[in-house]
Amino acid sequence: WDADYLEIKDLQRGDGAHIIDVVGQDFTSLLRRELRRDQPFTALNVRRAEFDKLLIDQARHFGAEVREGTEATALVQDDSGRVTGVRWRDDQGRSGQIDTPLVVDASGLAQFGGKGQRTYCTELANFAVSGYFRGASWKVLYRGEATASTNVFIASVEHGWIWYIPVAEDLISCGAVTSTAHFKDRLKQVDLEAFFHEMVGSCPELAPLVADAELVDDVLPGGRRVQATRDWSGWAAQPVRPGYVAVGDSAIFVDPILSSGLTMAVQSGHRAAYTFNTARQRSDLDADALWAAYADYIRGEAGSYLTLARYYYGNNRAADSWWWQAQRAVNPAGQLDLDDKQAFTLATAGFFPVPRAISTEIMAPLLEGLLGTDADLKNVYHADGLPEGAALLTARLQIRTPFTLKIRTEPDDARAAPGQLDVFHDLVADDFDFAHRNAAIPCRIAPALAPLVAALPAYATVGDFIEHAPSLVPGTSGRAAEVRQAALAIVRNAAKKGFIHLEISP
Repeated sequence: WDADYLEIKDLQRGDGAHIIDVVGQDFTSLLRRELRRDQPFTALNVRRAEFDKLLIDQARHFGAEVREGTEATALVQDDSGRVTGVRWRDDQGRSGQIDTPLVVDASGLAQFGGKGQRTYCTELANFAVSGYFRGASWKVLYRGEATASTNVFIASVEHGWIWYIPVAEDLISCGAVTSTAHFKDRLKQVDLEAFFHEMVGSCPELAPLVADAELVDDVLPGGRRVQATRDWSGWAAQPVRPGYVAVGDSAIFVDPILSSGLTMAVQSGHRAAYTFNTARQRSDLDADALWAAYADYIRGEAGSYLTLARYYYGNNRAADSWWWQAQRAVNPAGQLDLDDKQAFTLATAGFFPVPRAISTEIMAPLLEGLLGTDADLKNVYHADGLPEGAALLTARLQIRTPFTLKIRTEPDDARAAPGQLDVFHDLVADDFDFAHRNAAIPCRIAPALAPLVAALPAYATVGDFIEHAPSLVPGTSGRAAEVRQAALAIVRNAAKKGFIHLEISP
């Protein structure tokens, strides 16, 4: 099913109340200006050859020296191990060395600067076989009309899943992802192109759309009609070290089920550039700590995708039982006049455990991140579901993962100089499993409160910690109430990020 929110935006309960209005919603109260839509929010799928040329041409326009047909062959390091440049060789057989204060490794899965130093996710060790169709039909039409807009389509099949992505009016990117075991087993019996058609043909939603289509040989390198790619999610053991930073897939690669590759490449490249600028301009800051904040950032962004990808794969086999459980949650006691597709669409919009309108609490973080609004939306996090008053003070503290007070950075134009990062302190966990978007919600904490963060695991209850807080911070005589308030905020932020669990007494 395609979750087209436009089809249900006027859906009502029996009492006439609207229960969803995802598009066409009046966001004036959030944005201080009217933003109404009659089309869904969209993303972009790009043809890499064209997109890469746009980037490289723009780099030339900005004054970068671009060398095409030139291969980096080795990193250059000084006696301390600091990376100081690269050696190169070009298509004409010439070679040389470039010295530079920073080498950015954007070599993708080639992992130029980190071969043999990568951690892999054994749960996501797959192969993808893909090609491009001409003469195929679009799967999704908005409101049943042949317009200029369509959707990415993803479907589960017996041995994996299929993507079907229109990248032009008559060009479809199509790929099949399957387990390494199934891929190797079938390739003993059929060739790669036959395997590709076998996988696509196993999807009843797509097989009719490509029945009269042809695989093209003018898109993939070398005139190939199909290609195989190993989709083994993994990350660099050291994405940063003196004089070196990895970006994009070279830093972290996540299974493509969420189409995150180009997004992560652009985000991490942007953050690496801003980190370099900030370290160069801010001599008052510890450069190593700034680059550690970059590593924490990309770990958190990619970690979010990795968590979702694991969830998708882990729940795929139980899709039928999951769906009917979700359908009952969306439409308890059958109180809404919904067909199965409408209920599915509501489920994708987060209508759990009971129907609710899309609210400020849900939309504010999304809008703030996507639209760059200067509205004060951070206060939505005060409703974090944590107890208040005596119930919170009697709660027992359980540490779920070690965490420390470390430098965090954000590209906040209002707080930082152009091209630089806003630098502050926040709670950060070292465990990769706790790298996710909720943990990345910025919570600014004064460095002077580091003793409180360090002491927190030693206390059994929130009340004990709050009571002793003033004695833990030097130089705060006469400010006990203020310190206790700060300690309480640390507890709430640590719980909100998932670093601690609060066991509430009955």
